[in-house]
Amino acid sequence: MRILMLVIAAAILLAAGGGGAYYLLSKQQATVAELQKTQFFPLERFVISVDSAQHSRYLVLELTLLSHDSQVMAQLPDATPLLRNALVEHFSNVSHSEVKSGFKDIPAMQQALLDKFNHTLRQHSLSYQLEQVLVTNVFIQ
Repeated sequence: MRILMLVIAAAILLAAGGGGAYYLLSKQQATVAELQKTQFFPLERFVISVDSAQHSRYLVLELTLLSHDSQVMAQLPDATPLLRNALVEHFSNVSHSEVKSGFKDIPAMQQALLDKFNHTLRQHSLSYQLEQVLVTNVFIQ
Protein backbone atom coordinates (compact mmCIF):
# COMPACT_ATOMS: atom_id res chain seq x y z
CA MET A 1 0.00 0.00 0.00
CA ARG A 2 2.88 2.31 0.85
CA ILE A 3 4.51 1.74 -2.54
CA LEU A 4 1.21 2.51 -4.27
CA MET A 5 0.99 5.81 -2.37
CA LEU A 6 4.56 6.69 -3.40
CA VAL A 7 3.82 5.87 -7.04
CA ILE A 8 0.67 8.01 -6.97
CA ALA A 9 2.54 10.90 -5.29
CA ALA A 10 5.34 10.63 -7.85
CA ALA A 11 2.80 10.63 -10.70
CA ILE A 12 1.12 13.72 -9.29
CA LEU A 13 4.46 15.51 -8.90
CA LEU A 14 5.46 14.58 -12.46
CA ALA A 15 2.13 15.82 -13.82
CA ALA A 16 2.39 19.08 -11.87
CA GLY A 17 5.99 19.60 -12.95
CA GLY A 18 5.13 18.87 -16.58
CA GLY A 19 2.19 21.24 -16.45
CA GLY A 20 4.33 23.97 -14.93
CA ALA A 21 7.06 23.48 -17.52
CA TYR A 22 4.49 23.58 -20.32
CA TYR A 23 3.04 26.82 -18.93
CA LEU A 24 6.45 28.50 -18.67
CA LEU A 25 7.53 27.40 -22.16
CA SER A 26 4.27 28.54 -23.77
CA LYS A 27 4.53 31.90 -22.00
CA GLN A 28 8.14 32.29 -23.22
CA GLN A 29 7.09 31.43 -26.80
CA ALA A 30 4.31 34.03 -26.61
CA THR A 31 6.85 36.65 -25.50
CA VAL A 32 9.17 35.75 -28.38
CA ALA A 33 6.26 35.91 -30.84
CA GLU A 34 5.27 39.30 -29.44
CA LEU A 35 8.80 40.61 -29.94
CA GLN A 36 8.86 39.31 -33.51
CA LYS A 37 5.55 40.92 -34.47
CA THR A 38 6.03 43.66 -37.05
CA GLN A 39 5.05 47.04 -35.65
CA PHE A 40 4.51 50.26 -37.57
CA PHE A 41 4.89 53.90 -36.55
CA PRO A 42 3.47 56.40 -39.07
CA LEU A 43 5.09 59.82 -39.05
CA GLU A 44 2.97 62.90 -39.62
CA ARG A 45 2.89 64.22 -43.18
CA PHE A 46 6.09 66.05 -44.05
CA VAL A 47 5.98 69.05 -46.42
CA ILE A 48 9.04 70.99 -47.55
CA SER A 49 9.74 73.43 -50.35
CA VAL A 50 12.36 72.32 -52.85
CA ASP A 51 14.59 74.56 -54.90
CA SER A 52 13.30 75.55 -58.33
CA ALA A 53 14.32 78.54 -60.43
CA GLN A 54 10.87 79.20 -61.88
CA HIS A 55 8.16 78.35 -59.35
CA SER A 56 7.61 77.38 -55.76
CA ARG A 57 7.85 73.59 -55.62
CA TYR A 58 6.98 71.26 -52.76
CA LEU A 59 7.65 67.74 -51.62
CA VAL A 60 4.89 66.07 -49.61
CA LEU A 61 6.06 62.88 -47.96
CA GLU A 62 4.38 60.32 -45.71
CA LEU A 63 6.60 57.75 -44.05
CA THR A 64 6.01 54.77 -41.79
CA LEU A 65 8.77 53.37 -39.60
CA LEU A 66 9.01 49.63 -39.01
CA SER A 67 10.48 47.55 -36.19
CA HIS A 68 9.88 44.20 -34.53
CA ASP A 69 10.85 45.57 -31.12
CA SER A 70 8.03 47.06 -29.06
CA GLN A 71 10.55 49.00 -26.94
CA VAL A 72 11.73 50.82 -30.07
CA MET A 73 8.15 51.70 -30.97
CA ALA A 74 7.48 53.01 -27.47
CA GLN A 75 10.38 55.47 -27.74
CA LEU A 76 9.68 56.80 -31.24
CA PRO A 77 7.18 59.51 -30.24
CA ASP A 78 9.94 61.20 -28.22
CA ALA A 79 12.40 60.92 -31.14
CA THR A 80 9.98 62.23 -33.79
CA PRO A 81 11.32 65.84 -33.71
CA LEU A 82 14.84 64.52 -34.35
CA LEU A 83 13.61 62.43 -37.28
CA ARG A 84 11.65 65.30 -38.81
CA ASN A 85 14.72 67.52 -38.45
CA ALA A 86 16.75 64.85 -40.25
CA LEU A 87 14.24 65.05 -43.12
CA VAL A 88 14.63 68.82 -43.27
CA GLU A 89 18.42 68.44 -43.35
CA HIS A 90 18.18 65.78 -46.05
CA PHE A 91 15.85 67.67 -48.39
CA SER A 92 16.70 71.33 -47.68
CA ASN A 93 19.47 71.60 -50.28
CA VAL A 94 17.97 69.33 -52.90
CA SER A 95 16.57 70.72 -56.14
CA HIS A 96 13.20 69.82 -57.60
CA SER A 97 14.80 67.74 -60.36
CA GLU A 98 16.99 65.87 -57.85
CA VAL A 99 13.93 65.04 -55.74
CA LYS A 100 12.04 63.77 -58.77
CA SER A 101 14.91 61.59 -59.93
CA GLY A 102 15.59 60.37 -56.37
CA PHE A 103 12.06 59.08 -55.95
CA LYS A 104 12.25 57.05 -59.15
CA ASP A 105 14.15 54.47 -57.09
CA ILE A 106 11.96 54.11 -53.98
CA PRO A 107 14.01 51.28 -52.37
CA ALA A 108 17.20 53.37 -52.61
CA MET A 109 15.38 56.39 -51.14
CA GLN A 110 14.00 54.26 -48.30
CA GLN A 111 17.50 52.96 -47.54
CA ALA A 112 18.96 56.48 -47.62
CA LEU A 113 16.30 57.72 -45.18
CA LEU A 114 16.79 54.67 -42.93
CA ASP A 115 20.52 55.34 -42.82
CA LYS A 116 19.90 59.03 -42.09
CA PHE A 117 17.41 58.26 -39.30
CA ASN A 118 19.60 55.63 -37.63
CA HIS A 119 22.63 57.94 -37.85
CA THR A 120 20.57 60.72 -36.23
CA LEU A 121 19.45 58.41 -33.42
CA ARG A 122 23.06 57.33 -32.77
CA GLN A 123 24.25 60.97 -32.75
CA HIS A 124 21.79 61.71 -29.95
CA SER A 125 22.86 58.68 -27.90
CA LEU A 126 19.66 56.77 -28.54
CA SER A 127 20.56 53.11 -28.58
CA TYR A 128 17.62 51.78 -30.55
CA GLN A 129 17.65 51.51 -34.31
CA LEU A 130 14.92 51.32 -36.94
CA GLU A 131 14.67 48.31 -39.23
CA GLN A 132 12.95 49.89 -42.20
CA VAL A 133 11.47 53.12 -43.53
CA LEU A 134 8.44 52.79 -45.78
CA VAL A 135 7.44 55.56 -48.17
CA THR A 136 3.66 55.37 -47.93
CA ASN A 137 2.88 58.47 -49.98
CA VAL A 138 4.92 60.94 -51.98
CA PHE A 139 3.81 63.98 -53.95
CA ILE A 140 6.25 66.19 -55.79
CA GLN A 141 4.81 69.42 -57.15
